[in-house]
Amino acid sequence: MAIKSILSPEGSIVGGIATGVLVYAIYDRSLPDAATMGATPSNDPNIESGRKKAVWTSAAVLAGVTLLTRDPNVFILGGAILVALDLHARHGNAANPDTGKIDLGVDANAYAGAGSAGYGTAYGQGKLSVVS
Repeated sequence: MAIKSILSPEGSIVGGIATGVLVYAIYDRSLPDAATMGATPSNDPNIESGRKKAVWTSAAVLAGVTLLTRDPNVFILGGAILVALDLHARHGNAANPDTGKIDLGVDANAYAGAGSAGYGTAYGQGKLSVVS
């Protein structure tokens, strides 16, 4: 069963761009700007909460507009913008403000050599060492 779009080809592109603008507006109102996210400590729970709220609200708006228009281009364009903004927000929240690198919140050295005998390669040293 084919789903027939209510939009013309030109209207389909305009609808997709308009849906992307709606998604952008939701992210803009739910999260601080990139400079503020980059200056806060990494993995801030308030930013993460706002990001989750923005992604669920955007997904609901995207689904609603897609179902109303019955047009896959609206879903593709709006969904691409949703994914891009969510990755941007995740990166901004995970980056350490001092180093600018992603902070996963775990000690990487704890996983340096989780072998069966407890030996492994130390990061960046190229020799075997015991990981305690």
